[in-house]
Amino acid sequence: MNQRIKIRLSLAVLLSLVFAVSVCSQKDAPAVIRDSATRPEKSIKVTYIANEGVLIESAQKRVLIDGLHRFYKDAYAYPPDELRSLLENARSPYDKIDLLLVSHIHGDHFHPKSVGLHLSNNPKTKLAASGQVISEIIKEFGEFDSINPQIQTVTHRWKTSSEFDFDGINVKFLGLRHANERFKRIENFGHLIQIGGKTILHIGDADMTGENFSTFGLRNENIDLAFIPFWFLMSEEGRLLVKNQIGPKHIVAVHVSPDGAKKVKEDLQKHNPEITVFTNILESASF
Repeated sequence: MNQRIKIRLSLAVLLSLVFAVSVCSQKDAPAVIRDSATRPEKSIKVTYIANEGVLIESAQKRVLIDGLHRFYKDAYAYPPDELRSLLENARSPYDKIDLLLVSHIHGDHFHPKSVGLHLSNNPKTKLAASGQVISEIIKEFGEFDSINPQIQTVTHRWKTSSEFDFDGINVKFLGLRHANERFKRIENFGHLIQIGGKTILHIGDADMTGENFSTFGLRNENIDLAFIPFWFLMSEEGRLLVKNQIGPKHIVAVHVSPDGAKKVKEDLQKHNPEITVFTNILESASF
């Protein structure tokens, strides 16, 4: 009798363990599936440098657009001295930037000595920019010959594009016209970037007209994130242009003046609560 009781007890314990494992497996498995389905990995981090300057980071690559500039005018945000020193000297956390991009030559987007210094201090960094940008560096940076091998000159033609791959970072350079008739000679590039499985657009100071964007078919590019000058988003006309010509999943408003930044942010988010508005230097967001 004692032997039978022991056998029955052993079987009961074994069955209980099997049932418990089965229940746990059924309980945990759907949770993992739901999590991966509803919370996709955020593979891109973007950090605001100043004005239209942004650092884009994936797990493997880093791209800095319009981030190397100095004080230009009070109306424009610029990197403070400590941050500028880190950028120009390619010191951590800015010592592993793979690619520098410059939309155009205006001082609130670009300083030739700042760009030259970063390239000199980080020989692995590449610069791709217009002939106007390169000409300014040649004139202003005395050690140009030492950084020349790191530079790719890209020809700017209005309403046409050219495409390059920089060691796994694909960039389509968009020949956009600069805003304001008096700046029509300025070569303004938009950049359509493939990085970390995301498609990102930066348009510099593009003229806010449908014609300016009409040849690029940007709505077909499935753009995940677009950096848009804030004035595009202050009027119904501009918002419709962004929607109809670009159609990004997420918008980050940039080029916001330090004066009145709070009101601009409030006004933009009234129209679109999901919009991100960069106003504080080194703030960041992930997408």
